[in-house]
Amino acid sequence: MAAGAWFDWTTGDLVTEARFQDIQDSIVFIYVDETAANAALTNKVEGTIFYDTTDNLLKAWDGSAWIGAEAGDIEGVTAGTNLNGGGTSGTVTVNLDSTVTSVALQDYSEVDVAVTSSSGVIAIDMDNGNTGSITLTENITDIDFTNVPTSGVSTFTLQITQDSTDRTVAINAVTVNGGGDVTAKTAGGAGYTMSTGSGAIDLVTFLFLDGGTPLLNALQNFS
Repeated sequence: MAAGAWFDWTTGDLVTEARFQDIQDSIVFIYVDETAANAALTNKVEGTIFYDTTDNLLKAWDGSAWIGAEAGDIEGVTAGTNLNGGGTSGTVTVNLDSTVTSVALQDYSEVDVAVTSSSGVIAIDMDNGNTGSITLTENITDIDFTNVPTSGVSTFTLQITQDSTDRTVAINAVTVNGGGDVTAKTAGGAGYTMSTGSGAIDLVTFLFLDGGTPLLNALQNFS
């Protein structure tokens, strides 16, 4: 019979050495601390258990040290501001509300997405961030956005630096989430022309409402 296994005793059963050892192995010893346990349990094996009256813990020998089943002091989880869920036992789930209000941010910064172009196409994945930068090396004929939220307002601000040779940026072939080409809307329908001159910088912001055709606002010719 393996150590710790259950044996159903009946009157007259013989107490063998093996069964007596099982009884001994099943006992939870009580000692004042680990030092006392080590002195008494000189033949301890992995899995030997004792109760530490100083730490008020059950401790088990892992083969090289005593490990304790420490009790936590958290009695419950309560959902706070902008959270819901919680509980006092079992598996506790806390969810972040999808609508967050009255949030104060300090020392805030955004990820600068490294944007590149290939064959005149800029691909922007808004899951990677909402700001990015590119230094032109060719004319841009197509700007493709993916993972644009389809509910609410979202933006992407792109810093565009002009090449040493003037390049152009077209906004009449913008796609949103794999849709067809659209022309970004500008104030008064004036369109957008990239600033010229080596190193000239434009800040171009695309604003999307429910993932629709973007509104474009440009601050131009930083130098």
